[in-house]
This record gives sequence, structure tokens and C-alpha cells, in this order.
Amino acid sequence: MRVLTFQVLSFMLEEWKVPVRISIGRADGFTSDHYRTPSPSQETISLRTALGFSSKRPDSTSSSPRTLSKLSAERKDPLAALAREYGGSKRNALLKWCQRKTEGYPNIDITNFSSSWSDGLALCALLHTYLPAHIPYQQLSNQDRKRNLTLAFQAAESVGIKSTLDLNDLMCTDRPDWQSLMQYVAQIYRYFES
Repeated sequence: MRVLTFQVLSFMLEEWKVPVRISIGRADGFTSDHYRTPSPSQETISLRTALGFSSKRPDSTSSSPRTLSKLSAERKDPLAALAREYGGSKRNALLKWCQRKTEGYPNIDITNFSSSWSDGLALCALLHTYLPAHIPYQQLSNQDRKRNLTLAFQAAESVGIKSTLDLNDLMCTDRPDWQSLMQYVAQIYRYFES
């Protein structure tokens, strides 16, 4: 097997706008007249390889069609990736994500998507992790549900997350509809995490 070496031949790389000198010859001293001279495109490929660049994409993007379709599905439904990360259903994965995000906040114990959120503190804590300037969490009380929920909705709306929950409905019950609340929390997740 003959090894080609790079010596001096001048041309300008368009991509890098860097003058580079290269010539192709054999290591054993024979000139390249005895062999077919590579085309400019082959020289460019050889140079990129010699400089440590590759014309191939990194392994993360050159995936099988199955992996690409899975990634496309996860872009459409980011909760699928969350469920895979935490294991179990999308609902339980989202609940675990909420628990992780609000860990260390006082008066927060998220165990479900209903009563755990009724006083508005869980929503405020979750949004405070992303928007601390919008929610003065240390000044909030679990006794002032209306203020907590209003602050949470205003903070979310300030970044474009529209409320799918009705403040009056939440004020009337200690056990809000878990599906509506989960849908709203999922919007928050999608906005900040995907």
C-alpha cells in the first residue's frame, strides 16, 4: 500500500477563507505523474481529513430512520422524552419533574395534580424556578390562594403561556380538576424545557 504525503501546492479554501498549501506525492520519492492526480474535490476531502475535519456528520445526527422518527415524535410531544427519562407514564414523569423542580421550597408537597396545587404555592414555586423576578416567593402565604394563583398566571402569561385554568373555578374547590391542572403544568414544561 502506497502512502501519499502532503507537500506544497497552493489553493484557497472557500469555506475557511484560509490560504493553504498542499501537494500530493508519494512517500517513496516517485512523482505523482505515475499516478492519477486527484481531482480538486478529492484534495479538499484529503485536506479536511488531514486537518481533522470530516465530511461526515457526527454520530448524533447520522442516526437510523427509526431514531430520527423517535426524535421527531419527542419534539412534537416532549412529555414522551420526560417519561422515558423518569420511567412510567407521562403523568407520573411530569409529577416527578415538578417535585424535582420545587424541591427545597417551603410549604410544597406535590403528590398529585389536584389538591397539591389548590393554594397556588406549587404553581408559584414552579414558575419561580424560571422567573424569580416575577414571583416574590418568600412573601407568599398558603392562606392567600387568590394572590398566589393570580401571580402565577400573570408570570406565565408574561412569557406567553396562556392560562387554561379559570381562577374562579380554582377558588371554589380544594380539589381542582387534575386533568386541567396537568395540562397547564405541561404547557409550562414545554415552554421552559423543550
